[in-house]
Amino acid sequence: MTEILLIRHAVNDYVKTGKLAGWTSGVHLNEYGQAQASALGERLAHTHLDAIYSSPLERCVETAQAVLDHHPQLQLQLLEDVGEVRFGAWQGGELRKLSGRKLWRAVQQTPSRVRFPGGETIREAQMRAINALEMLAARHPRERIAVFSHSDLIKLMLAHFLGMHLDLFQRLDISPASLSRVYLPPNGAPYILQMNETYYLPAPKPEAKDERQIESLSPVASLSLEAIGRPGDRVFYLQATGYETLTQAPLTWVLEKTQALLLAEQIEGLLADPELQPSEFVPLTPPSQIMFRIGRFTLKYQEGDHGGGNSRIILFLEEMLGEGQGTPRIVQVGATRLQLRTLAAQARAAVGRGRQS
Repeated sequence: MTEILLIRHAVNDYVKTGKLAGWTSGVHLNEYGQAQASALGERLAHTHLDAIYSSPLERCVETAQAVLDHHPQLQLQLLEDVGEVRFGAWQGGELRKLSGRKLWRAVQQTPSRVRFPGGETIREAQMRAINALEMLAARHPRERIAVFSHSDLIKLMLAHFLGMHLDLFQRLDISPASLSRVYLPPNGAPYILQMNETYYLPAPKPEAKDERQIESLSPVASLSLEAIGRPGDRVFYLQATGYETLTQAPLTWVLEKTQALLLAEQIEGLLADPELQPSEFVPLTPPSQIMFRIGRFTLKYQEGDHGGGNSRIILFLEEMLGEGQGTPRIVQVGATRLQLRTLAAQARAAVGRGRQS
């Protein structure tokens, strides 16, 4: 039986560029990443290893070197098949622009059907990584080896060995410089011994105060939430128009059906006044440009307002970005209680129409 330690590379500063790294060369560990790698090396200093393999990308090689320093009898062996997903034309692209493309939604929801333009499918990335591990298991029977790779690749490997459908692999979490352990017998079922161990890593330095400019649309002239498309293939949109931008296209965000329902529930929970009845729904303007896909939202009373028919509530919308994909944008939308109550009713109506179909 072969024991394989799957290790993700430590952190780097490329994520601050807001671009998709992929196979971009010259991406090195930053100061904290070097500290993570050093701690990982200490963690494995007294663990017997028979071989060490790594993706050829610098961030993996540098992480592996910190472990190799404690095992001078071994040589680092590069293995291209455990390298990052080949994103093709998306490599180096700005994540905020990529997140507005139709393919982005498929990457998040049905990755098993995605091929990156000029690159590989996620299925192909998973299979080349699995084939590489099976090859290593055959090469190192009854031995323990370390394999340094990337977040998505490790999640794809673990999903395969867990018997998970590929469309669910993003539910796994693999942190920088984390350790996962897999047993691969010559025949029979694999065993996942542990996933995403990180207890040995140093605490990151306190981040500087978040100075991000929060974009504001307060107060809003109108709010609407509607779904466009055929049943089973609908896209939900949240839209807002400000008084100062009435002559411009409204701001539009994409959200999931479950988010629309959750938003309705949160509004109704906050606005418990049964006498506050919804007004007429504001129709959705066919969206020409999407600002971003919503990752999460929160509702807060505007400072100084804690009730009353004219009080204003701030809806904070945060951009959905994956791990290592930059800093999400935040927009605050200020609306009246009546506008939000109407938005909740409109959201429930949009969700309900899909169920009836």
